[in-house]
Amino acid sequence: MFSVRCAEIIQFLRNTESMECSVLRESPEVTLSGFAALTQAKENDVSFWVGRVESVTHANGPSCDELLNVRAGLLFVPIGLPEEFFPKVKNLLAVAEPYHAMVRFLDHFVGNSFNENMSVGGEIHPSAVVEGFVDEGCFVGPGCVVMRGASVGRGCRLESNVTIYPNVVVGERCIFQAGVVVGSRGFGFYEHEGERRMVPHFAGVRIGNRCSFGANTVVAAGFISPTTIGDNCHLDSMVQIAHNCVLGNNIYMASQTALGGTTILEDGVQFAGGAKAAGHLTVGKNAIVTAKAGVTKSVPAGKTVAGFPAIDIDIWRRQMVELRIMAKKKLK
Repeated sequence: MFSVRCAEIIQFLRNTESMECSVLRESPEVTLSGFAALTQAKENDVSFWVGRVESVTHANGPSCDELLNVRAGLLFVPIGLPEEFFPKVKNLLAVAEPYHAMVRFLDHFVGNSFNENMSVGGEIHPSAVVEGFVDEGCFVGPGCVVMRGASVGRGCRLESNVTIYPNVVVGERCIFQAGVVVGSRGFGFYEHEGERRMVPHFAGVRIGNRCSFGANTVVAAGFISPTTIGDNCHLDSMVQIAHNCVLGNNIYMASQTALGGTTILEDGVQFAGGAKAAGHLTVGKNAIVTAKAGVTKSVPAGKTVAGFPAIDIDIWRRQMVELRIMAKKKLK
């Protein structure tokens, strides 16, 4: 993977990232070749601690005894932390934002070797089928298909078994993880003479720049206008975007979220895991849809909604409290 000394990491953070770094403890002889979570890190691993009990993922942090037994090769910690907190850590580096320092370390020292390994065999894997247009700097992995009439912008990465249908236009520097499908026919039907018939979806998909799509995510093609996704949108695994949806910029959708046809998400909308939206509605700018919520009507800008049908989160919380009180009374 990689092999680096603490001094090289400090130099990178100071000179390239302009980070303030304070060396609390240094062991120049230690070679760093891995990374791990705080309590799992070994003597050659890089890790970090944000300095509070609750972590950035809102899980409970380590106990005091666990902190004393951390054995990382290099640990990023907050500025002002007493050195004795981690007596068994080889290299202790204080920075303003330990989480950010860890991310930049991974991007620079681990990401380069990871991407080089992903690119073995050339930019287009021999098993990939490319009939459409693929711009310079793209990586097209094993089993990928770019159909005739599709266009993939510069610097995109199709990792494996990605399918891009005709009339799909992808911007620059987008990432598609394994199994992503973009531009497949939407799930639309109409009735004619008592019979349900399939709606053709030939308008395709338009995707902006710097978007990412998690494994097995599907973006369906539009009917007579394309399904569109703006810039800097990030969709987790198994996300469903139905036909003719319109997503603005900076959209975040966690795993197993889904949008019904012709849903509009304005800039900055966030969908937590398992949340769903019925079709033909708008979720306003910077609104948040909490986990497993079901949106059945439009959501105003800036609102946070929860439950099914989704309502203002403060009202939903009060409802849950009242229901628990009622249930306890019934049990007496």
